[in-house]
Amino acid sequence: MNPLAALLNLWAHLRAAHHVYWTLHWQARGPSFYGDHELFEELYEARVGEIDHVAELVAAHYGADKLDPLAAWKAAQPVVEAMLAGSSPVVVAQLVVAAAEAANTACAEAPAPASTQNVVADIGSAHLKAMYLLQQRFGRAAQ
Repeated sequence: MNPLAALLNLWAHLRAAHHVYWTLHWQARGPSFYGDHELFEELYEARVGEIDHVAELVAAHYGADKLDPLAAWKAAQPVVEAMLAGSSPVVVAQLVVAAAEAANTACAEAPAPASTQNVVADIGSAHLKAMYLLQQRFGRAAQ
């Protein structure tokens, strides 16, 4: 995968994760409502900065014209479906970690500027943390 495609794929995954976490925030119910509500709020709010950072990297290295909102939502659609098809919110974090790993590999092979690889690695680390928190609450999802 070329770095641009990998970064746009990561951007789509982040946008999808933001949408899914935000929706789960609204749908929290039951005895653990407040904790779940707060957890999903923390997760969806953290995605906004990541979405912006990846978009700025794409604009800086490849041109802002590559950030087509319609294409981004079309790319995010199957990701949202995959995230919702999982039996647990853990799947959301797992899919973003996989997209971040693919982007990091593509950027390393290109090579992309080290700063780009650092941003992508930081995003992957943040989603590993999210995966840990979600696993503690909801259990492990299928790998």
